[in-house]
Amino acid sequence: MNLNQRSCRLIKELMDEYDPRVMVHETSRGKVFVLDFGVGGDFPQQVGVKLAEACMGCLGRVSLRDDVIEVVISERPSVAAMSCQMAGWCINVDGVNALGSGPARILAKKPSSIIEKIGYVEESREAVLLLESGVYPSEEVCGSILEETDAEILHMPVFSEASTAGLINIMARVAEMGVFRLFNLGFDVNKIRYAEGCCTLPVLDDDIMYSSNDALIYGGRVRIRVSEWDPSLTEKAVSSSSRFYGKSFQELYEKAGGDFYRIDPDIFAPAVLEVEELSSGEIYKAGEIRR
Repeated sequence: MNLNQRSCRLIKELMDEYDPRVMVHETSRGKVFVLDFGVGGDFPQQVGVKLAEACMGCLGRVSLRDDVIEVVISERPSVAAMSCQMAGWCINVDGVNALGSGPARILAKKPSSIIEKIGYVEESREAVLLLESGVYPSEEVCGSILEETDAEILHMPVFSEASTAGLINIMARVAEMGVFRLFNLGFDVNKIRYAEGCCTLPVLDDDIMYSSNDALIYGGRVRIRVSEWDPSLTEKAVSSSSRFYGKSFQELYEKAGGDFYRIDPDIFAPAVLEVEELSSGEIYKAGEIRR
């Protein structure tokens, strides 16, 4: 199982079908292909769907039904969510922190505390990193990223949060948000055998960074199956357990000085969580949707 190679194949299919603008940077180590999927233009929703699947190392599936996004991770949910999809690589692009996600994080061990805890490692000649940014990364930044992955070729889809691809990729983290919260609570997320999530898509406008996160925190539903469960975690694993519950994401973001990584992680949890313990057949539920 090479997740970077899986994702590379999917990215190349998108390149062939949709012909995005491509900027190639030659470095001392190899090549970086910067792919514009939502900076200088926009693309259909299906492109965002496939990018979100590539972001999970192709371990999960994303679908759109009317105005609802649904994510199903039936293979290695901890790896798909925490080692790949989580926006865990902070990259400085023109003085602004851009969010990096995708299986290239495994190669670069970003962040090492999470990658090592999950325990999945791989080596790959090719790598995929999705970059949430409103500007293109420079040749210097690209070279630094490629160096950290120890790969020879890096495919880097770039899109802003105000693009269709950006919106879908943010919302496709609904299941990841549930896994992330459990990880922060000290639960061994490698015990998760299956994860799914759904959420209503907000309207794509200038406030989408705020409204998308509000939609996840106050409207995201997550269901997981685990080999064993600690019932005391159920109520703690939903967003209503956070002391910041009820505040808008814009308020939290501004209080953090515009730094995504300074926001208290407790608020990044689904509104509703359902847990099925496979060993006992018991089902545990917590949380509610807040309109």
